Amino acid sequence: MVQHTRGDASAAASWVWDADLSQDHKRNYSRFIERFPSSTFTRDTEHSLNAAERNNGVALPPHLRRFRSTLAFVQPSLLVQFDSYDYEIEMSETEVEIWYAIGLGQAGDETLAAFLEHAHGYVVGGWHGSDDSYLMVDIRNMDDERIFECGGDDLAYAVEDGDPVGNLVKPAFTSYSSMLSHIVAMRTWQGEITRAR
Repeated sequence: MVQHTRGDASAAASWVWDADLSQDHKRNYSRFIERFPSSTFTRDTEHSLNAAERNNGVALPPHLRRFRSTLAFVQPSLLVQFDSYDYEIEMSETEVEIWYAIGLGQAGDETLAAFLEHAHGYVVGGWHGSDDSYLMVDIRNMDDERIFECGGDDLAYAVEDGDPVGNLVKPAFTSYSSMLSHIVAMRTWQGEITRAR
């Protein structure tokens, strides 16, 4: 079974404009494609989405399935840097470059399970080399398209202390397509960086 469909910028643009998405989402995706035109883009198949559900023990929200089957990311998978977020979120006070890994279930098994159980979120991105920030979708309110941010260590401490978790989970992006539109740099695992055009 084919896990993913791959294509160049032209193919990815066709996927987007043929998709049943709002014009705002199509513009978001187009911005991402235009920023990195030499990339190989990928989109999920029903098989790969179903496999993620089985492997991670989660029912994916319909909007995430729709977004990822339109345009998921790039291949090979790269680390990304954002220019900003759609909402105001607090990050580390130290001046540090934050690189996120993007992907379904982008966390270790224990961390992924903790977010599912305690934050009712399914991880779709994580700060590479750190537990300080994860990006996730709401699996309790399946109609909410927003991407949320929460620190892994913060979640672990709250659960250990019996503190409420809800106030740790903050909206970061209005949607998956918006998250991709905010990517301004991509980095290989070896450190080679491609900046947005």
